[in-house]
Amino acid sequence: MADTPTAPWQKAPWLQAPWQQLLDAQARYAHAIAIEALPGLGAEAMLKDYVALRLCEHASRRSGALACGQCASCHWLASGQHPDLRIVRPAAFEAANALSEPTVDEEASETKGSDRKLSHEIRIDQIRPLAGFLQIGSHRAGARIVWLEPAQWLNRSAANALLKMLEEPGEGALWILLTDRLSSLLPTIRSRCICLKVRPPVAKDAEVFLKALIEAQPASSAQAPAPTSNMLSLALGLSGNAPWSAQQRILDPVLEAQGSWLHTLAEMPDAWFSTLARQWAEHQPEQWFELLERWAMDLLQAVHQLDPLYFKTFAEAAARRVRGIDPNRCFKLIEQLYAMKASLRHPLNPRLHAESALLLYANFSKINREKEAT
Repeated sequence: MADTPTAPWQKAPWLQAPWQQLLDAQARYAHAIAIEALPGLGAEAMLKDYVALRLCEHASRRSGALACGQCASCHWLASGQHPDLRIVRPAAFEAANALSEPTVDEEASETKGSDRKLSHEIRIDQIRPLAGFLQIGSHRAGARIVWLEPAQWLNRSAANALLKMLEEPGEGALWILLTDRLSSLLPTIRSRCICLKVRPPVAKDAEVFLKALIEAQPASSAQAPAPTSNMLSLALGLSGNAPWSAQQRILDPVLEAQGSWLHTLAEMPDAWFSTLARQWAEHQPEQWFELLERWAMDLLQAVHQLDPLYFKTFAEAAARRVRGIDPNRCFKLIEQLYAMKASLRHPLNPRLHAESALLLYANFSKINREKEAT
């Protein structure tokens, strides 16, 4: 049997320890694993290979390797038709997600053709149908796996239903809960799972890996001008040092605009308020809000004379911006932005969203908005 080619995620040093922890969990016959990871760190690809390994019919003959890719189970999985795998996601996440496996009980979760707004929650009617799936025997004499993501989007009723199933998982059942923060899960759910964390690489290592990803792109993509070091740093800062997410940002034209916005926030030139308000109104609120939110966190770092968390090349600018500012003002700005975040999806005038956020920043910086806008 030919060796399986090395998967791209296997080249990521920060994934080696979590992969070994997954193998250890398999050896311990774990029935529930909760993994914390930011998107773009490669955790999704790693988990897909782990699921394939658990379902592979030749896995017992391939100690420490990936799935064989040749057995009937591997072929079923590759076609997205494996009967022993269910994937549970919110309808809104499902619409935007690229995973190809079938979701659980689609008829129960969202009625096709419905005019209802797609749900951002995992609901109880997506969890209940899993009881029968987990209690019956597997089709391929292996594990029965439920992949649930993003687990932080479980609503209260769904979380309680999940908890009951975790208490009586059934033989051969395995839950995989993927989330960007384990603390969002109920303590009683976490206590019934083996909890793992995929930690982002440091900025320097993330940039080296990102450059390698860009160089490995197909020739048609690589013909574009190589991104500058500043653009690489910005993409990584906005992605939390997640190289695969940063790679996608590099290809997004909005990244150049975000770089300009960050420079304006840092330097606050004449008419900065009206300039940003006009530009932000032409973009999705999430595109400028994530930038402002991360910049606020870097300002908090700077006021305590710590290195930036996100925008390394703006360290000096952050130090200048907080000179003479009480640290409590940084905390207040972050709290105000956090409170505002929930309203970004509301159908308000886009400019009102932008001006509200900029007012918070102007007040933090002790800037007279009317004077700067003229």
